[in-house]
Amino acid sequence: MRPHRDLVVIGASAGGLPALRTVLGDLPAELPMAVLVVVHSSPDNPGGLAEVLNRHSTYPVSYARDGAEISYGHVHVAPPDFHLTTDDGRLAVRHGPRENRFRPAVDPLFRSAAESHGERVIAVVLSGSLDDGTHGLAVVKSHGGVAIVQSEEDALVPHMPVSAANAVAVDHVIPASRMAMVIAGLVGKPHRVVARRSKEARSRKKQAAGDPPPPSDPTRVPTVLTCPDCGGALWELEDHGRLRYRCHVGHGVTAEGLARAQEDGVEESLWRAARALAEHAELRRRMAARARKGRLGALASGWESEAEESERRAEEIRRLLKVGPPRGEAPGMRGARPAKQVAGQG
Repeated sequence: MRPHRDLVVIGASAGGLPALRTVLGDLPAELPMAVLVVVHSSPDNPGGLAEVLNRHSTYPVSYARDGAEISYGHVHVAPPDFHLTTDDGRLAVRHGPRENRFRPAVDPLFRSAAESHGERVIAVVLSGSLDDGTHGLAVVKSHGGVAIVQSEEDALVPHMPVSAANAVAVDHVIPASRMAMVIAGLVGKPHRVVARRSKEARSRKKQAAGDPPPPSDPTRVPTVLTCPDCGGALWELEDHGRLRYRCHVGHGVTAEGLARAQEDGVEESLWRAARALAEHAELRRRMAARARKGRLGALASGWESEAEESERRAEEIRRLLKVGPPRGEAPGMRGARPAKQVAGQG
């Protein structure tokens, strides 16, 4: 018997808005399902995402409300700067620590949906950079759900769907224009969307969206790596084949996300160093000019030499920054071709 599937969770980032509008606008009316959406967004520039999507969607779209029941025929979007997760058939909208340097993040939504709804979940990864959603998609698959990713050629920024397709045995790699048809074929008969959690799962008292906490075993020491969000020590976690890191505060980041944050940190430090050297050179030149007025030629010459050395070092840093560190392009999807389903056909 085909599993009943009625909870669609979608994650998107850079370049994902056009694909998301396409998917929501192409969905047939009256499908017995609910849709939960996370799009990486800035808290400083929310941009009215729900209103934009509502103009294109078959179903009404609104920002998710904490504690609201998950019901058919509606699209719930994570509000800016809040994670969206599921909690026993209801929405949970919480501030919480950033994951993969984002809030809202895709992984918490996918993980919580898998935990609370199991094989009823259809998870979709759209265009975006880095790899948010990859771990969550692996959790969805481990609970019997369906994994769909946007094809590399169709995604404006393919890194997020490529990462998911390379790490997870996804069921469909297709363009956004075909996703609504595939989702409609997967949705089962009408059924109220409620959680099916075992007594064992309830006894764990585990937040569905939460990662495993840092190890409490005193013999387990943190890595020498530090959290890019708070500077705290990071513990290394391996879950569903993904290498990730988490600090005591709760910030989570993948290995790739941590590497990119380190690159950004190095660049910031170099710009600060170039600025400090330029300021030092300017100060020494002012001091040298004043010394010359006071007929202190030897002292002025020394300060001018120091200013020239600072300017030379600052220029070397600026040249390095213009070239920039090498950054690899997103790897292609492992064995995938455009618009081809790579696993089960639903």
